[in-house]
Amino acid sequence: MPVQLILTGANGTLGIPLVRSLLQQNPQFHLLCLLRTQTSCDELAATLSMADRTRVEFLMVDVCDAEAMAAAANNRPKFERALGIHLAADVSWEKSCEDMIGLNVGGSDNFCRFLMRQAIRPALIYVSTAYTQVEDWKYRNGYEESKAMAERSLRANYSEHISISTFSCSLVVGDSQTGAISRFNGLYPLFRFMAGFSPPFLVGNKYCLFDIVPLDWVVDELQAMIMRFAASDVTEQVVASAGDRRIGYEHVVRLVEKQLGAARQMIGLAAVDPVPILKSRQWEFLKRSLSVWKPKGFSKNDFRYIERMLKVYEVYTNSDTVRAPLNVSRPSPDPVEFLPQVIKFWLQQNPRAFRSPLLKPSEVDESEGGI
Repeated sequence: MPVQLILTGANGTLGIPLVRSLLQQNPQFHLLCLLRTQTSCDELAATLSMADRTRVEFLMVDVCDAEAMAAAANNRPKFERALGIHLAADVSWEKSCEDMIGLNVGGSDNFCRFLMRQAIRPALIYVSTAYTQVEDWKYRNGYEESKAMAERSLRANYSEHISISTFSCSLVVGDSQTGAISRFNGLYPLFRFMAGFSPPFLVGNKYCLFDIVPLDWVVDELQAMIMRFAASDVTEQVVASAGDRRIGYEHVVRLVEKQLGAARQMIGLAAVDPVPILKSRQWEFLKRSLSVWKPKGFSKNDFRYIERMLKVYEVYTNSDTVRAPLNVSRPSPDPVEFLPQVIKFWLQQNPRAFRSPLLKPSEVDESEGGI
């Protein structure tokens, strides 16, 4: 009996290439995609061929709306087997846990209830982050905490009725060959910050290791997990993280600088000196002594912007705790090899990156991509 695939967040960073790959490589699959708005449906449809669109059903419903989700499920015929892939999440690093519970916890609960109404034999792959786990973990922000809360809730309330697997990936950037990606968040605001502002310094432990993985590898591992379940109903945990191929914070910064430098040269801009990376205690001293320091051409508003930007990344430049790879088919590619192409792609999509003297605070980080 073939399994019906039901996805949330199918128009997101992982969702778009996953849907395309599932349809292209598995002609037996038909997909049901739950999306909140018509714009989201149109965005996903635009990435598919005409033939592939005929194998995708779009259901416009908000996963945070329990009543709407129940009504949508009750108005549909029931499947024998259904596998839900829950990609939808608020991934902001700035919001509090309380602000993220509605989507990350409530939305997950609503999706499980939807699956139970939709299938006689429902199953779930809950997509989380390798930067958290349900126990023995010090949560560094609301994102990590809310994702762990959601997984605990799902296992406590639904494991008797739904086969639950988890897929956890770390910090996703573009395709390892082309650099392409549909959302610029997670690591990308750092690129924008360095290009548009040429900061006088960055903050953190320069030896701290970043766990960065390319989009195509993550999609391959998630699809392989889906195929294993489709073949044998196997439930498992997969952690798609870099492991031994993590890369130092300073190394990332220098790779970004190299690509930005080449791009600046092409448009006739002067070279920029390598940015120093200060320790957190040095940064705290500078904040206290701003009135005395008074750096040339550096206003208080500039300083506040830098403070907010650095705060977003501070926890991950001082703490590199992340889960080790688990049940992946092959190691993640080396970030030293794929990051240059990732940065080049971002620059191609942001041709005015060097022309903004100061970014608006709203451009620092959005809630569509994250880790």
